[in-house]
Amino acid sequence: MTKMSLVNSFLFFLVLLTISSPINSSDNYEIIINPIITKAPPVVIVTDTVIHKICPRTQDPNLCRYILNQFKGKPLFPEPLARIIGIAQNHAQKTAKKIWSLYDSIKDNKSELKLSYNKCLKNYTNAMNLLREAYGFMRAGKASAVKNYSSLAMAEVHSCDEELAKYQYEPSNLYKDNKELNKVGSIIYAICGKLSPGK
Repeated sequence: MTKMSLVNSFLFFLVLLTISSPINSSDNYEIIINPIITKAPPVVIVTDTVIHKICPRTQDPNLCRYILNQFKGKPLFPEPLARIIGIAQNHAQKTAKKIWSLYDSIKDNKSELKLSYNKCLKNYTNAMNLLREAYGFMRAGKASAVKNYSSLAMAEVHSCDEELAKYQYEPSNLYKDNKELNKVGSIIYAICGKLSPGK
């Protein structure tokens, strides 16, 4: 690997360190609850019926039910959706840091596995940026855009899976981290489907 590639990879790592979940920001919390700023989609109250319709469409119905049960009697937008996007952002950032550590631990710059980790790091950097965009669209009340951008983020994770699939044994079990993020992404997708017009 060239010196320039190493520099680029390090820059990716610096970028991911600066990306943090907006869920814990008091300013963003104020934006979410301010009805003048937020253009909310049609109100959907979280009920057993709504949960039953949403969760079977996800990759992890139990996780979906666990999260949504905490919001029974409350609107599906914005807090449940904001909470789940935040979970996805935090998981993506944690996994990206793990990938960087794996990449940095391999000293042979010509190692195929190191090159694969580098590609996954780029995938996760893209995924985090897409999730950040999705969060912005969530604040604007654009459920269909949240659905599209979260789907694009999960496509980046899938690309990492495809890259690692060529190894019979990948020691970090990174595919498990990818799978967990995909589960959360599927919940975002299903909720946005319920919030989108005609759903």
